[in-house]
Amino acid sequence: MMKKTGLFLLLLLALLTKTVFGYTTTADDEIVDLASVVLENNLAVEDWQVTIKEQVTRAKADKLVQQLKNSYLASTTNDENVIKYSFSDAQKQKSVVESFKVIVPKNANYKAEVIAVIRGDYWDQSIKQAYYSTINALPESLFTKQAKEFACLTTESNGTISSDDFLKAFMNELKVKQILTQTDNINHSTVGKIIYGYTPLWNQEISIMDKTMNIQLAMNENENGDTTFTIGTPILITEY
Repeated sequence: MMKKTGLFLLLLLALLTKTVFGYTTTADDEIVDLASVVLENNLAVEDWQVTIKEQVTRAKADKLVQQLKNSYLASTTNDENVIKYSFSDAQKQKSVVESFKVIVPKNANYKAEVIAVIRGDYWDQSIKQAYYSTINALPESLFTKQAKEFACLTTESNGTISSDDFLKAFMNELKVKQILTQTDNINHSTVGKIIYGYTPLWNQEISIMDKTMNIQLAMNENENGDTTFTIGTPILITEY
């Protein structure tokens, strides 16, 4: 567990020093590629999420808070370290949901952070178009080219394709070079295997241990023998 935690911290440190291409989506959008591979192998996307983060000045954070209040439902939490402003869409029945957070540390030595999350609980052609519309219509001036983007989804093997066959197809179709595999031998662990890899298809990447990577895949087998895949790029920042 210590080794896995240590590697995760190193990955996060690498991300803090690596600039990626920002939030404007393109034809090679990562979440679209991930979902396409899942569907092409007759599996279903159970849930998906795209998270965009950027550190901003406190002055810009104040402007964004006022801007978002004009269009979204707002709430505020206040603890000893930060003030967190949360914004959500009033249309709760949408198939693609966006939400936002602006986090302002009370310590003036630290920058504020703005976070956007776009998510859904299934994927098909209509969701793909709704996703493109949503991400390209993010509030003006919310992010710059310095923003960092994280995409992830989950899927589960079934009787149509085995977990080994899906993993092989995933690696082949996305041209993934396997960099590192971790096996968790701790009793009662929820994760059986974690794979880190690299594909040249995407612009985002991080460097860790002198290796370039931009995919993290966690595998967990349940009591029925089915395997849940949680796949993220450039790394997973959600629970798995």
